[in-house]
Amino acid sequence: MSMNAALWKKAVSDAWLQLAVCSVLLVLFSWVFVWLMSLFPVGAFSTILRWMPSFVQPIVGVPLAELATPTGQLSILYVHAITLLLCVGWAVGRGSDPISGEIGRGTMDLILSLPIRRVEVLVAPAVVAAAGAAVLAASVSAGTLLGLKTVTLHGDVSLWKFFPGAVNLCAMTFCLTGVTALFSSFNRDRWRTISLAAGFFVISFIIKMVGRLWSAGWWLKYCTFLSAFQPQRLILVPDHSGLTALKCNLTLVLLGLTCYAAAGVIFSRRDIPAPL
Repeated sequence: MSMNAALWKKAVSDAWLQLAVCSVLLVLFSWVFVWLMSLFPVGAFSTILRWMPSFVQPIVGVPLAELATPTGQLSILYVHAITLLLCVGWAVGRGSDPISGEIGRGTMDLILSLPIRRVEVLVAPAVVAAAGAAVLAASVSAGTLLGLKTVTLHGDVSLWKFFPGAVNLCAMTFCLTGVTALFSSFNRDRWRTISLAAGFFVISFIIKMVGRLWSAGWWLKYCTFLSAFQPQRLILVPDHSGLTALKCNLTLVLLGLTCYAAAGVIFSRRDIPAPL
């Protein structure tokens, strides 16, 4: 039990600073984003969207008319580059640390000398990473709420409209963490793991965009986990039965869990090399 407690304490200790920094940045950025959207004159966003080329509609994945509403403008926050950068950074950072990070630091042998099974080394960091993904998504919502309370928008906006998008963002972050842990399970260098995970995300994003723009490439949606990451659609074109949100989030969570399970199997069977 004490060894188990030590693993949990280490997982929290390794992650809390990154989580605190990312959470604060997301709250502040979300707040500023709401303020920036309030500066657009009424109808200005609609005018901008009307000048957009026709291929923008498939890329966005939601009717452009919906983006012109106050809720539509704020929904951009859930796919904004800064939001994704912080969430992807958390996923890649936490997923790469428990195995390749420990091997690279030369501390894995010490950890495995404890009377624990190898798979236990992954459990505590995985739970902390999942909790952190939820905190980051909640931070975006908190910043949005702060903005709605302190900024006057051109129209009524309900925070609850963004809840499906926040859940989807959380699920995507957890999924990428599991994918990164899988890469980490057969690597010895953390930076190589980070490079693989970042490359995987970029390639997945490109595949998603090609699938949306190329009508004959509809099947590409089955080749990327980001097809299930659709926060704007869940916010602006909600399925009142909840089946679309359930399908997207369940796909991401199950994929993340599968990757963690595969990482546990690989790590349990591999040799631990000396640190570089």
